[in-house]
Amino acid sequence: MKKIRVVSVYLLLYISLSITGVQAKEIHVKPSLSYNRQDTNLILPPSWAFGILYGGYTNQKQTIERVNELMAHDYPVDSYWIDSWFWSFADHGKGPQQYIDFVADTVDYPDRKAMWDYLEKKNIKGGFWIWDCIFKTGNEKAFDDFRRKGYFKNTYIETSPWHNNDSTTAMFQTKEDDKSGTICGNIDFDNPEAVAYFKQQMKHFFDEGADFIKLDRTSAIPVCKAMFEMTQTFGKETKGRGFILSHTGGMETEAYKHFPGKWTDDTRSDWTVEQPTKDFNAWVPRVGLKENIAMYTDPLKRSSKIPFLTNDLGGFDRGRTNIVDESLYIRWMQFSIFSPIVEVFSQPENPTSNLAYRYSKRADKLFRQYSHLRMELFPYIYSYAQLARLKSGPMIRKIPGQLYEYLFGNELFVAPVYERDSVERQCLLPSGKWVNFWTDETVDGGKHLSISAPIEQIPLMVRQGSVIPMRPYARSIEKGTNDTIILHVYPGAGSEFTLIEDDGSSNDYLKGAFSKTIIRLSTDNENFVLNIAPTIGQYKGMSLKRTWKIIIHGIGQVNTMACNGKPVLFMLDGKTTVSTFFVSNKRERERIRVTYK
Repeated sequence: MKKIRVVSVYLLLYISLSITGVQAKEIHVKPSLSYNRQDTNLILPPSWAFGILYGGYTNQKQTIERVNELMAHDYPVDSYWIDSWFWSFADHGKGPQQYIDFVADTVDYPDRKAMWDYLEKKNIKGGFWIWDCIFKTGNEKAFDDFRRKGYFKNTYIETSPWHNNDSTTAMFQTKEDDKSGTICGNIDFDNPEAVAYFKQQMKHFFDEGADFIKLDRTSAIPVCKAMFEMTQTFGKETKGRGFILSHTGGMETEAYKHFPGKWTDDTRSDWTVEQPTKDFNAWVPRVGLKENIAMYTDPLKRSSKIPFLTNDLGGFDRGRTNIVDESLYIRWMQFSIFSPIVEVFSQPENPTSNLAYRYSKRADKLFRQYSHLRMELFPYIYSYAQLARLKSGPMIRKIPGQLYEYLFGNELFVAPVYERDSVERQCLLPSGKWVNFWTDETVDGGKHLSISAPIEQIPLMVRQGSVIPMRPYARSIEKGTNDTIILHVYPGAGSEFTLIEDDGSSNDYLKGAFSKTIIRLSTDNENFVLNIAPTIGQYKGMSLKRTWKIIIHGIGQVNTMACNGKPVLFMLDGKTTVSTFFVSNKRERERIRVTYK
């Protein structure tokens, strides 16, 4: 590998404040926890997985229509998977025929390659649903082939109606009055020969253009491994970095981290199981919005240890009702946006498919606002995804004794609203000073507070002293770029943020092909200094120049700003001060000084 010579360059931003109405002073803020151990088991998802993912029960025509609708509503779209009806659409996945026959539905998906190609042109990754077994009835050729070769771990009579002579999505339900069933063979994923043969039977789906897999029914590590390796090896766009969605089980060893990601299983579209607002079938896991939050934050739950955990935004099962709850959807959406991975999905019986524009104009507007914010936060989010490997620092950081609040990274405090009709949130902020993300109001932490939470706002606080890198909005992660970074600065204390970047699609980062840019903020009476260190490291496709803009929050009136002694234009935008753009070279010596008087 060619050695890169890095020149020591510092972009020094010296800012002296003349502040109206707020006293700036040095505040020592301790991080919530210290993370300094590399997690070598952890494998990163591709960068697109940190955007907005969708899934649905759609045929080829409807899939194209769905993604076009999403784009027409100005929603970001990074991927779309077709769930279990991919194998048999016309009968709504009734089965057992075609579950699975390694052919899938070729009537309602007459040209899968054209479908996947269309998504690829829109920078949308395509995926499909799979499980780990073969029903004999209707799939005799595939079943007998695997049995003859000795590639089943075992066979048994499956009596669950799920894809077994029924269109129900009840994965764990069994008809008590129906003792008939279907012979089912569980593929032996502990047998290397069986795995290799299974992969070859599946390869043509990826040759057609599929990129990733939604794995259902099991989360056993050997199965996840085989599925993940298929996306790595066969996926046309992955460049080696695979991706699957599997259930929260299969965590017997740390090896599960090799095969991201996971979702919080089937959930109830309700506020909490403690005070249900509707009836659900008994098989649906007892997890509403409140309990789903705890799956991320409760240290006693194994799911809280999963680095890249997502959930069905809005809840999977709508319950025994035809009524949808707009406010529940909005609150669930707000929480999901501040989770490691965001995906939108529901059972096919839900007429909205958990798409915001099918709920209301208000939900449509708010989903657009929050999903755009998610995309703009990509530099911040992806840096913390990298730190999960490099420093074992989780993206969602638990606060001892607080199950329903958490830190998203180290700079953002998130308090999801999980109570119906609530427009304020009682919570205990960590020590230090915090700035309200929506209003720029500064408050003291270390005590209980009531935070205003109108339906449009999730309580979101920024640690004073933070530097949060964002970037201009793009409709997908891969259409966007970090060539322009907008630094949101919250003066009042010292801090350090490490911006970490790589190519987003290959495994070269495992060999050290990534870059770090350290950004330090320090205070001095009514001044603060922002140091942007030289970018260290290199990866394929890395630009050597970067355009910056600085947005300063919560400090009152700023009088002057200069760069290298020359005046810099800025404007006051509400309670924030916004600089003009300036360009830096990552490798050359360059000194930028901004002063206030």
